Formats: sequence, C-alpha cells, structure tokens
Amino acid sequence: MRRWLSSREALVTGLLVLLILITGLINPNVLKFRSLVEVVNASLSLLLITLGEMFVILTRGIDVSVGSTAGLAAVVLGLSLNLGWPLSLAILAALATGLVAGALNAVGITLLRVPPIIMTLGTLGIYRGLMRILTGGSWIENLPQNIKALHLWHFLGVPFFVWGTLLVLALTAYLTWRARPARYFYAVGDNPEGAYFLGLPVRPTQFAAYTLAGLFAALAAVVFTSQIGFVSMNAAEGYELKAIAANVVGGVSLTGGVGTPLGAAVGALFMTAVHSMLIFLGVPGIWDNALAGVILLLVVYLDYHVRRTLEYRRRQARIQGEAAWEAEGGPS
Repeated sequence: MRRWLSSREALVTGLLVLLILITGLINPNVLKFRSLVEVVNASLSLLLITLGEMFVILTRGIDVSVGSTAGLAAVVLGLSLNLGWPLSLAILAALATGLVAGALNAVGITLLRVPPIIMTLGTLGIYRGLMRILTGGSWIENLPQNIKALHLWHFLGVPFFVWGTLLVLALTAYLTWRARPARYFYAVGDNPEGAYFLGLPVRPTQFAAYTLAGLFAALAAVVFTSQIGFVSMNAAEGYELKAIAANVVGGVSLTGGVGTPLGAAVGALFMTAVHSMLIFLGVPGIWDNALAGVILLLVVYLDYHVRRTLEYRRRQARIQGEAAWEAEGGPS
C-alpha cells in the first residue's frame, strides 16, 4: 500500500478525483452517476489503444501507427457489415486486421531491424492510405443496427463496453503481474542485452508487443464504431500521440521496463476527463489541446518533484540510520 501511494498511479488518481470535485463545485451535474459513467465510456477507445501502446513502450519501443491501425480495422468492420456479414464474423475480420497490421510492424522492426519510429511512421501512412482506397474516400454510413445495439446494452446502468473493457484491463493487469512470459516485456525493456544473455526471447517478445498493440487498436475500433454508428476517414486520427501521452501520465517510462496496465488506464481516463471537464465548464473547444498540454506538463513536473523529495527523504533516513548504528558501536 505504501509503495502504491508513492506511485504515479496514485498521484494521477488523486489529481483526477480533485479535478472532478473542483469541476463539480462549479457544475454539480458532473457528480451525477450518469455523468461519471459517460466520462468513463468516452475514454474506452483511448484506454484500449493506450494499453496496446503500453506493451510496446515497456520493451523500449514506440508505435505511432496505432491510431491508423484502429482506423483501418474500423473500415474493415464497416465494409464487412455493409456487405451483409454476420456481426461476429465482421468483428473477427476487424481484429484480424489489427493483428496483421501489428505483425507487419513487428516484422519490420524485429526481423528487418528498421528503427521503430521509422517503421511505424511508414505504416501510419500506409494504413491511412488503405482506408481511402477501400472506401473511395467516403465515410461508411448506414451501418446495420446490430453493431449500434452493442453500445446500447447496459447492466446496472453501465454500458456493456465499460464492463468489457474493465474485464480486459483486469486480465491484462493479472497477466503482467503473474504470468512469466508477460514479465519478459519488462525485462527486455529494462536491459535488452542482459535479457538476451539470460536466454530470454528478446525478439519474440518485441514481436508480441507490436502485435498486441495492433490487436488492442482493433478492439478500440469495434468500440468507437459501435458508439458513433459510422466510420469516418479521420477515425482515431491523433490517438497515437494521445496514447503515448496517457502512458507517460500513468507512469509508463519511455525508457522501457517501467509501468503497469493500471497506470496506463488511469492516464487514459485522466486525459479524457480533462477534455470532459472543460466541456462541463463551458470552455470553448479551441482551448482543449492547449489546456490538456499544460495539465500534462504539470502532472509530469509535479510527479518529478514528489519522487525527488521522497528519494531525498529515504536517503536522509538511511544516512541517519547508519550514523546511529555507528554511534552505538558499529564499525566506522
């Protein structure tokens, strides 16, 4: 508990609660159960993409194509449904698209040794181009009611997709905590050379990270397609940068090997809540990105000083303990 309270997750969770409470003092509608559920519901797509990006960042990589992967998967989902495919088969096609897109990144990075930023910048353009080729540059509208109905399912007043995403988050958190292969992501990101000499599967782990990023992006595509009921040409555009920022806010280190699914999820929820609170406060939309950037910098700055203060206190306590031990007759 003490370790968690001093973590980035706890800091961001506290700031999130504070943000909601302060906004609630100005606009009490924020504190209604339905409003809070809608904030969580609005964060689901970013949360899923952030979780996928987390695996890549843990291995000391980067994937700036996850937004375009989600968009391409959404296009495949929409076209499949409009062709009369069963909902389950269309969803499987979208998930397969995400897997293949992620695997293509993995092949280029782990086998062809293309730098991650170059490879994923290239595939970002390729996937966005494929979206326009497949659709002729038009939006996919008039989707069947069955995909829209998924968004309308509720249990205890909470949408079905919220429960499903929480289940995915819980499963991801459990596996990264308990499953040995999942711990490889941390080992590879912390010290790739050391992991290799220990006999760990470095390249297969990196391959799995980019493939998982594609799969999670496809899951997000299913969610936002159901929520909005159509597929636009700018679907999930810019989500790659938001996912990276959400990971940083949630304590996932860009140098690899540090971070948790819970932290990534809290970061995504915080990023979404900032936007939602600005709406409740009546702030014009043109200020969204600027204010979100300022808040992101403040969170990282505050976290840095909190960690430095805690480290200084631990160091001082250790020095005092050693001095007291020597005063009691310990070796000098």
